[in-house]
Amino acid sequence: MAKTDVLKIASPGSKALTNAKREQYCRSRALAQSRIQAYRDAGWGSRSDNASYVNACRLERRPEIQDRIAYLTRQEEDLVVEKRRRIEEQLWAIHESDIGDCFETYEAAKVGKDGKLEIDGDGKMLTVRKQRPRLLSDLPPDLRKAIEHVQLDARGNVVPQLYSKLQANAELRKMLNIGAKEQAPDITKLSDAELIQQLAEQAKELGIEIDLNYSFHKREE
Repeated sequence: MAKTDVLKIASPGSKALTNAKREQYCRSRALAQSRIQAYRDAGWGSRSDNASYVNACRLERRPEIQDRIAYLTRQEEDLVVEKRRRIEEQLWAIHESDIGDCFETYEAAKVGKDGKLEIDGDGKMLTVRKQRPRLLSDLPPDLRKAIEHVQLDARGNVVPQLYSKLQANAELRKMLNIGAKEQAPDITKLSDAELIQQLAEQAKELGIEIDLNYSFHKREE
């Protein structure tokens, strides 16, 4: 049975251009550089900005240049989206982290004021429940990422301190645009009729009457 060749169809512009200057030009344009600046970044020189612009426009009419710029631009956008996703995931991890998960409960021998171990009537050693920090290596990776710093206590235990939940909450609200105030309308963009209607509605709320001559009369009760 003959083997079937699998053809891999590359996306237009996915391969780097063999001409180094053209490749650099496309990368600069994908990073939102102007045509003139991208043309200079590529190493081409012209007597004037106008000449650089004309040459850059002529270059961008080439299909391979257009495809390469479009491809690189998509890659940059995908990277931004991925970085934003990772930042949001980390902020949520901090926001939902529980400091209690960094500690464990254990049974310790009960010691009296005289420094001796205490026992019950049957001679069985008494114990008390205590807490101690868990080893960092025993913590799950997501929880370790929520730790801002550690400090040693009097017994030499490594005590973790988590990032601020309040700060994480504020950053999440900002990122997700939660609670953002709506921008006040620009009255300069209103037509005369819209402006008069808006003034009339405000006057009604204030209990006054307004006419087209902008004279005000106290409404009779």
